[in-house]
Amino acid sequence: MKKTLIAMAVLAASGASFAQSSVALTGNFTTGYETKQAGSAAVRTGGLGVDTAAIKLVASEDLGGGLKASAQVTLGGMMRDGAGTGEDANLTLEGSFGKIVLATVETTGSGIVPRAAAGAPGYDLQGRVYSANSNIDIVSYTTNELAPGLKLSVNYVDRGALTGSGLNAGTSGAAVATPSFGIAVAYALGKVSAGADYTSWTRQGDALVAVSTAADSRVRISGNYDLSVAKIGAGYSRLVATNGGITTETAYGVSLPIGAITLGAQYGTKSTDSTVATQVDSKGYTLGAQYDLSKRTNVSVSMYNFDTLATKDQTGTRVFVSHSF
Repeated sequence: MKKTLIAMAVLAASGASFAQSSVALTGNFTTGYETKQAGSAAVRTGGLGVDTAAIKLVASEDLGGGLKASAQVTLGGMMRDGAGTGEDANLTLEGSFGKIVLATVETTGSGIVPRAAAGAPGYDLQGRVYSANSNIDIVSYTTNELAPGLKLSVNYVDRGALTGSGLNAGTSGAAVATPSFGIAVAYALGKVSAGADYTSWTRQGDALVAVSTAADSRVRISGNYDLSVAKIGAGYSRLVATNGGITTETAYGVSLPIGAITLGAQYGTKSTDSTVATQVDSKGYTLGAQYDLSKRTNVSVSMYNFDTLATKDQTGTRVFVSHSF
């Protein structure tokens, strides 16, 4: 026992500097078979392939005095002959004051799906029913808990045409990619997870923002509740354009865990009112089932069906095997 204690003391004394920092490597590989059809009149295509091959490196350091710094870098497309590319990356500083994050990330187009999906397995409806995902450069500040489960955050987002391509590229972007300021509130405690945010786009008076359908402001709210036997979620987004046009998106989800199996369904809509020259309406759903072979490995089956004004009955089906490490 004495030898063990002495050895631990020696290690603590000689390796104190190393104990202040850590590096973790994680990742995911997901592969399987998928078929899809872009409308009932289109040819159905399908085949084997890789959906995800990504690695994530996270380094953190204890700066002392309650301060902690961390950085994350993610690479995707890491399969054979794949064009490996950078994905989400961020730098975080946190302490008793809260958390500051500077990042380049992919954000969900609607922003309401992560909570509204309620953990349901299935296809991502972003870029199908909802607006497509996009890359953004963002700096945000989030408070520590103001009350049990309650946090407030503010952010500045750069949506330039060259977002993620380097410094001095964002704010000179296209009209529909102008910067924005946002404020958000989030609540997560017990069986409830909910959030709401407001975003206001800037530079609306600039010559570069002459497009009448450029974004002006947006309100979003989403949440989910764990009923024990199932989890349900819902979300709503309302985006106002500079010409007064309004785009609304709704999302609903339910997940049902049955032992190692999780069943799920999601349904969503998107509608832009007629004040905009080109009306866009879409709606659709996805169904999924996932069987967990372990905490890190699972097999899933899912399908989707969605309609737009231009093309009805767009469908897809897939069977995936996924392993996280």
